[in-house]
Amino acid sequence: MSRIFYFCPDFPQPSGGVKTLYRHVARLRQMGFDAFIVHQRSGFQLRWHGIDAPVVYLEERHQFTPQDVWVLPEVMADFARQTQHFPGQRVVLVLSWAPAYSRLQPGETWPDLGVSNVLAKSPLVRDWLRWSMDAAVTLIPEFVDPARYFCDSVQKQPQISYMTRKDSSGELLRGILTRRGAPFDAFTWQPLRELDEAAYAAQLRQSAIFLPTTMQEAMHVSVLDAMACGCLVVGYSGIGGADYMIGEGDGQNSILVENGNLPALGRRLAEVLTAYYADPQQFAHIVQNGIKTAQQFQDAQAEMAALRAFFGRLGPAPAVEVVQPNIFNPK
Repeated sequence: MSRIFYFCPDFPQPSGGVKTLYRHVARLRQMGFDAFIVHQRSGFQLRWHGIDAPVVYLEERHQFTPQDVWVLPEVMADFARQTQHFPGQRVVLVLSWAPAYSRLQPGETWPDLGVSNVLAKSPLVRDWLRWSMDAAVTLIPEFVDPARYFCDSVQKQPQISYMTRKDSSGELLRGILTRRGAPFDAFTWQPLRELDEAAYAAQLRQSAIFLPTTMQEAMHVSVLDAMACGCLVVGYSGIGGADYMIGEGDGQNSILVENGNLPALGRRLAEVLTAYYADPQQFAHIVQNGIKTAQQFQDAQAEMAALRAFFGRLGPAPAVEVVQPNIFNPK
């Protein structure tokens, strides 16, 4: 059976991409595959996500063989160029359609670098890569952990959560609205930064509203996290989120604003907060639709089945499926 190595940048801040790398390795090991995370510096390991996965280090001159399978995140395009003559199979995990993340040169494709297969989590990314570079792309379903991301109405507070790593619009809107007094000063604003996975999920469970303000997303996983926690989502689809975010009709699960239209988002958010302060229940159907939407992405078996099918095609799959009860470390 081939060994599988997921290369991961030595990037300490919490990110959805890093969590995906670790989770894939943990899933594969659950099913009996010989899978590992690869970091550069000896001793470097990420624990903020609470996922247990074994790590090997390039700094320790780990030995690879032609039977190995490498999985490289799209940000490691330079490394992909440098290792074009590696005799084993190399796969790229692409999490974004935005060129800034792929690090490819104009006109360059992953097949140009000798990459045999591409993995994606977003249908938008899958279709984009198939169209733009005729790449062989396999979709691995997204997973939102139901043990962490769930709705508990008792925990809900008049709190607005927002991300800060890619965009500062949340901070800007916070400053504009809070200085206006009532009813906006009745809401607490919670930036979601420098939090481990457990604390991040806890803040979403407490929040009444989630404010997505980034314009270039693939799956917009933070929106799925927020929906699962029963947050009213007000903001941008990020383009990729349009696959499941619905802004009107019986199936409405979010309050959508045109991507990048910050003036419109500010006015719409002010309207929503005013209405929410008067009667939160008028948004209950949107919140419930959001919970139902997120539940479609809380099937661990779908993710595991897709991983097993893909890596089973690259080499012999484990004869016996070994499934542990939980990949997450309760600590």
